[in-house]
Amino acid sequence: MKTMKKIIIMLIGIACVVIGAFILVSHFNAKKVQTAETTATIIRIDSEVETDTDGFDTRWYYPVIEYTVDGNKFETRLSDSGTTNSAEYKIGDKVEINYNPEKPEEHSKKGSKGGLIGGIFFIVVGIITTIAAFVGKI
Repeated sequence: MKTMKKIIIMLIGIACVVIGAFILVSHFNAKKVQTAETTATIIRIDSEVETDTDGFDTRWYYPVIEYTVDGNKFETRLSDSGTTNSAEYKIGDKVEINYNPEKPEEHSKKGSKGGLIGGIFFIVVGIITTIAAFVGKI
C-alpha cells in the first residue's frame, strides 16, 4: 500500500513538472511571435463570480481592451489580467501590449510574467513532490 501511495505521489509530481514545462514553452513561444507593440485602451470591465468548493464567492474582474492594427480594431479581454481588485483597472486606462503581427488578436500585456512564474512554480512543486515521494518523506 505504501509503495502504491509513493508511486501515485511521484506521478503527480511528474505531472506537475510536465504541466510547468508546457506553460513555460507556451510563454516563450508567445514572446517569440508577439514582437509588435501598441497601446490598447480599456473599454469596459467584465466581472464574474466564482464559487469555491466551500461555497465562498469570489468576484473576478477582467479588463476588456480595444486596439487597432493596420486599420483593424480588436476587442478582447486583456490576457493574464484577471484580478479580484476592482480598482486595479479603470475604463479609459491605457495598457501597453505586445501582439503577433501575423495574428494581431494574439496579445499579451507588455512585460507580463504570468506564464513564466506559473511554469516555474509547477516545476518546483513537481520536483519537490517527486523527490519527497522518492526518498520516503511523503
